[in-house]
Amino acid sequence: MSLEGPSSPEAAPLVDVSAEEPWPVVEITDRPLVTVMGLHGGSGASLVTELLGADALDVGRAWPVFTGWDRPAPSLPVVVTARTNYEGVAAASRFARLWAGETLPGSTLLGIVLIDDGPKLSSQQRSVVRRIGQMTPHGWHLPWNESWRLSKPSAEASSLRVRRIVSNIRTLAQSTNGDIS
Repeated sequence: MSLEGPSSPEAAPLVDVSAEEPWPVVEITDRPLVTVMGLHGGSGASLVTELLGADALDVGRAWPVFTGWDRPAPSLPVVVTARTNYEGVAAASRFARLWAGETLPGSTLLGIVLIDDGPKLSSQQRSVVRRIGQMTPHGWHLPWNESWRLSKPSAEASSLRVRRIVSNIRTLAQSTNGDIS
């Protein structure tokens, strides 16, 4: 599943985030093709980073901002990850509100990857995946993959759906910062 939402915080519905704690920020000097940020522990950030390949960087749970020597400072392409469980949905909703509230400057959010937390989603979970997937520029849904529990994930050995998602993210990242190789 691939969904589209507001292309920028300015295009998102107005939200009041004045009572929200700010999202942590991490300064990085690397210029990967795409940075992957987990929204909570066990979000699947390392899985998505592995699928995206060697030119993707897992930055942990903090919003990445470039602080290297390049000027003008580039806007890093960011993909965030969350599971479809309660903790993941809560973190994804909070993050989307903070993004829409224009509290995450310095990098470009490509979208959110929601990763199944079990073999079968309930109808309520499927509805939440659709809703959250439309709160950021792009929303992708990675279905449960039993083989990832037993072996190293690889885009090449994954389903066509997963390969398309990986390709879509990489294409968006390249178009965001075409000068990064």
